[in-house]
Amino acid sequence: MRRTALVLIAALVVGASAGFFVHDGTARAPDSAPAAAPSYSDPVLPGLLPLRQPTATVRPVVKAGPTTISIPRLHLTSRVFPTAELNSGPAWWPVTGRPGGGDTIAVAGHRTTHTHPFYYLDRLRAGDAIFITYRGRPHRYRVADSRVIAASNLHMADAVGHERLVLTACTPRGPASFRLVVEAFPPS
Repeated sequence: MRRTALVLIAALVVGASAGFFVHDGTARAPDSAPAAAPSYSDPVLPGLLPLRQPTATVRPVVKAGPTTISIPRLHLTSRVFPTAELNSGPAWWPVTGRPGGGDTIAVAGHRTTHTHPFYYLDRLRAGDAIFITYRGRPHRYRVADSRVIAASNLHMADAVGHERLVLTACTPRGPASFRLVVEAFPPS
């Protein structure tokens, strides 16, 4: 209890003596005239650096726009839709990667119904270019091969440890008994 009392008394003495000091660092006697209060219109108080006025940094907002796919050989340019609902056009396969991410990217499209964007997908050949603009950035791929697989084979878009683009559509045109799969890779 004695220590607590000493600490409290010391704190009071330090606090009371602080009242003798004014802004310029000199001690004044209690009977001296108080210092003139600074005017609020003064931009700088004596002994202090002026405050920097914050400057606003304005950066333009760049909208990425929709994702698009362009295949010059097929004279195709189309929007890629975010869900697997193909009635509007080509769409991402759920749970596959996106361009630039180093994963398998899968896009499916109809050949004969709705907007039939992949009607001529079977005309792609090795070496043909495919461009996808994603989040405002262009990504280029080269067709490596194409094949026909059973419609029940859902492993065509599995991850393979590197980036690749897989385009899929039903084949032959009309029935949905098989899938045409076109595989493309970014240029190395």
